Amino acid sequence: MKVIFIFIDGFGLGSEDKQINPLFSANVPNILRMLKEYIVIPTDPTLGVSGLPQSATGQTTILTGINAPQVLGRHLHGQPTITLKEILYKYSLFKMLKERNIKVTNANVYRDQYLQQIDQPVNRKLRPSASTVACMAAGVPFRTVENLKQGKGVYHDIINKVLIESGYDVPLIEPELAAQRLFNISQGYDFTFFEYFMTDILGHKQGKEKCEEILEILDRFLGELDRIIDYTKTLLIITSDHGNIEDLTVKTHTYNMVPTIIHGRNAEFFAKKIAALTDINPAIVELFSQNN
Repeated sequence: MKVIFIFIDGFGLGSEDKQINPLFSANVPNILRMLKEYIVIPTDPTLGVSGLPQSATGQTTILTGINAPQVLGRHLHGQPTITLKEILYKYSLFKMLKERNIKVTNANVYRDQYLQQIDQPVNRKLRPSASTVACMAAGVPFRTVENLKQGKGVYHDIINKVLIESGYDVPLIEPELAAQRLFNISQGYDFTFFEYFMTDILGHKQGKEKCEEILEILDRFLGELDRIIDYTKTLLIITSDHGNIEDLTVKTHTYNMVPTIIHGRNAEFFAKKIAALTDINPAIVELFSQNN
């Protein structure tokens, strides 16, 4: 079997008020349909620790199954600390799957500058994220801009606009083409990961029109991916680390539950395992253990 795992940063379950939640004012028929028709588990990102859920601890928890905010005694934003990196190196989902002879890939493309400074970053913004550290722990190769030009990777904003604005000579592409490329990549692997975090970036900025714009890009991407996946062979998992974009009345993250959306092969088996972010890693490992 195959698993395609889509991680959406800062994507919570919020009010259906169009003035507050751009998910209900944007043109996103595919996301709304998936939330209605597929298995959706409201998943707890607070993990029993007081304070707003944050990226470093939330993502580490998703990727390791370890309650990272509980280990630290707090929720941590940004990139993983030494303690979180140690957890990621020991319990990385990518590493655990590879140890079981599961073929794993990260479909995200990394900028050349980021890859050059990843080990000894001078700029905090270039310090590795939780997913990057999880890949490093497993020796999963990073996809480059050259790979993207060959159609063998997807940039985090899906359409390459951010890359172009950073000075890279790459084409602006349609979300549907990006989805087709992700699907093509997934055909060579058992587990394919893709991370989208424009939702968190723009959720913090509270600009409704921009949030609607990126949600519509994401919707077209997910809609095309949903159209071409063979669900008799593939399980699609979509989840998030914390809420944000669903409530534009605040600049911060939210306490809202996040959706874990599940559809396809073994969806019911997987769904029974999920209640909190700590459950995702062990459920994926168990799923492959029973199907390989």
